Amino acid sequence: MKKILMIVAALSLIGCAPEVERMAVTPSGRPEVSFATSNTASVADKLTNLCAGKGLLVQNASSSEVVCGGQMQGGDAILAQMLIGNSYSTTPELFVKFVIFKNGATVRVQAYQWMQTQMAFGQVRKSELNGNAQFNVVLKALISIGGTPVTTS
Repeated sequence: MKKILMIVAALSLIGCAPEVERMAVTPSGRPEVSFATSNTASVADKLTNLCAGKGLLVQNASSSEVVCGGQMQGGDAILAQMLIGNSYSTTPELFVKFVIFKNGATVRVQAYQWMQTQMAFGQVRKSELNGNAQFNVVLKALISIGGTPVTTS
């Protein structure tokens, strides 16, 4: 009962917060940027350094994909565990996957962000993080390393 009350309280607080507006409307609905280069490896290096600079562990890095993540901390971890896990699950982790591909004379990057936890019997529960606030954080980070937002016309 106590857990249910905590979830209801957390969700009611989330519902009261005003929704921020997205910085851009992208074709995929996820953060997308374009880099003025045709070298996917150089863009992958920028993304790897971005992850490392934010304190995330680089899980995988190639010229076509960079995946990084780390354990969530504090209140975010507690809320995430209440929403997708339980008291027996592991501490939730936050991941970001950047897909890198050539697009004519440029390189395009699409980002996908999610959190996950492992339950007591090994089941992994995932939840995509694509709210406006999360979208803006990732898009700003991509812009900070030289990306230009890809928007719908």
